[in-house]
Amino acid sequence: MVSGLLVNAYLAVVARNLTPAEYGYFGAFWSLSLLVGFGAFLPVEQELARLSPVAAMGAATRVALGLAVVELLFVAAASPVLLDALGGRPWAVVAVGALCLVSAGQFLVRGALIGGGRLAWHGGLLVVDTALRVLFALGLGFAVVTDSAGFAWTLVAAIALAHLPVLFLLPRTGSGGVTTAEFLRSALPLLLGSVCAQLLLNGLPVVVAATATDSAAAGRFLAAFLLVRVPLFVAVPLQTALLPSLTKLSQDGGLGRALARLTAALAAFGLVGAVAAGLLGPWLVRLVFGDSYVLAGGDLVLMAIGVTAHLGLIVTTQALVASALHAKVAWAWLAGIAGAAATFAVVPDLLLRAELSFLVGSGLGWAVGMFLLITTGEDRRARRPGHRVDLLRALRVRADQLRQGRR
Repeated sequence: MVSGLLVNAYLAVVARNLTPAEYGYFGAFWSLSLLVGFGAFLPVEQELARLSPVAAMGAATRVALGLAVVELLFVAAASPVLLDALGGRPWAVVAVGALCLVSAGQFLVRGALIGGGRLAWHGGLLVVDTALRVLFALGLGFAVVTDSAGFAWTLVAAIALAHLPVLFLLPRTGSGGVTTAEFLRSALPLLLGSVCAQLLLNGLPVVVAATATDSAAAGRFLAAFLLVRVPLFVAVPLQTALLPSLTKLSQDGGLGRALARLTAALAAFGLVGAVAAGLLGPWLVRLVFGDSYVLAGGDLVLMAIGVTAHLGLIVTTQALVASALHAKVAWAWLAGIAGAAATFAVVPDLLLRAELSFLVGSGLGWAVGMFLLITTGEDRRARRPGHRVDLLRALRVRADQLRQGRR
């Protein structure tokens, strides 16, 4: 929670030191940073947390470095397009490339801490990272830097300083650990889903910045969108930490009941969030980002409902991972991307199409994920690649369920 608030403080500091048009370019960089970071390396973190660092650290490191190299090649090939989206700032494009490298270390550290049961260290590292971002942004503000590319490098520096020193303290895999091929087979379906997830969550600001005829309007949309997404700043970094609990619920047969209760809680949260966004949202956006950032309450209501749907989608896809249904994760996120793209294509107004695309895409992906989880069965064990299922335990679980009158 502290880290999520600090992220919002960081973005507010940047916004107050840039014009809305310049902040629109920074917003495009921010979304790209999440795409090359969370999008590519979250599957590495998830599998490392699920398999434990002792068994999979070596394989995870090799996969992460390979993904970083592939990302660098994509950034180099797409540099002309990225240059346009980032306002013609070459150093901002270089910062995207640097993030490809530092993000590999960042997510290796996070996955190893979660897999080793060191959640307090994991949370503390998130706070250190985001606090450094705020300090670096304040320093540039005092130096009267008004270029979005300069603030882009505050993100690179904070991630590197917070995570890379810890990387050298992590355990190394001994003999008999998970092989690179086994790790990659488990991570690839999650990679497709993770990239789609970041496209759905963070692709819209990039598209808005690239297609808007009014760059100031794109900056105002980004400011409001970032503020409404505060719950996601907490949920997205911590989604991997849900895996141990969800895996136990899946093995014990209680995952369905837990998700039903969660759905009811999210519905109540969405209702309260929508009312608060409509009544207080415009005032709060001006308070945090400044008087230059004004958006109607109706726009913020649509964003708030979309955030609620996205929270449900995140938890559902983590439940699929916990149930060893990795391929189904990709289908859920692909459905969300398809819904968002179709909505963006048919709605004429730029801001309305962006808001509805996020809402429809997240809601459709959530519904598809729940359908796949229910129809496939929640009682499949999450199992490590290369290891056989413990048949005796599976039979015992089934026998207990039959004795309780459950199929």
